[in-house]
Amino acid sequence: MRTIIDGWDAFELWLTQLPFVFQVVFVTVVLLPLTAAVAIGIDRVTERFDRRPERAPEQRRSD
Repeated sequence: MRTIIDGWDAFELWLTQLPFVFQVVFVTVVLLPLTAAVAIGIDRVTERFDRRPERAPEQRRSD
């Protein structure tokens, strides 16, 4: 777990030390498409739960 934390800290330090223009490009090129893909994936998964269950065909009663 410590390795993951250290790796994230190193990445974060590298990103924050980049000039502002490169930070904006990184966010635009990498993070926006990544978060959009995650949002689309979540939407497709939850779409299955949003639908109403279909009713079974009504049976005719003979009186």
